[in-house]
Amino acid sequence: MNDVTTQLTATNWDDLYFYGLTKSPLSEVGLNQNMVQALIGMVGATASVSTGALINPKYMFNQKGTTPWVVMYALVTMKQPELLDKVFNGAAAAFVPNQAIEPIFIDHINWPSDMLANYDIELEGFNVFILPFMVPNTSRYNLTLSQSMKAPDGSLEIFGVGKFDENKPEDVLASIQDALVFIKMHRQDVWG
Repeated sequence: MNDVTTQLTATNWDDLYFYGLTKSPLSEVGLNQNMVQALIGMVGATASVSTGALINPKYMFNQKGTTPWVVMYALVTMKQPELLDKVFNGAAAAFVPNQAIEPIFIDHINWPSDMLANYDIELEGFNVFILPFMVPNTSRYNLTLSQSMKAPDGSLEIFGVGKFDENKPEDVLASIQDALVFIKMHRQDVWG
């Protein structure tokens, strides 16, 4: 890739996320940088801004309506702007510590209640999560997983990956709901 000569903005990035389940509290399962980079590599992306913080999709908009992608972008821009350029040019990956993200997206529902009520994103005995990450909008990646990915220690299972669209945020809820319907119908090893 050529070096970026213009000022990067949040619109220069695609906001992606993995979604899945865990039986543990989300704050106890956070992933480290190597784990997250391995997952991101499975969708074909190399350069990324990521975190290992698992976020309940009900809380993915903080009290000000800000998403985890905007927070990650802002934190890297403020603390290491030169790293953001390197990531965009494919020469690096940035990792935002879990503890910088988790407290911001932990207990406030900022979805319109009627929108959230349209989707069943609960599964008894499990915590549903998204794992947000960003890639340069010039990146090539594959949003299709041929099968779910289970952590070796069984602490979590990822069922899919999607692209967040700020104009249709409910697509995140729809993707999770579809995965949960599939799990209830076809994955007795998880549900049953």
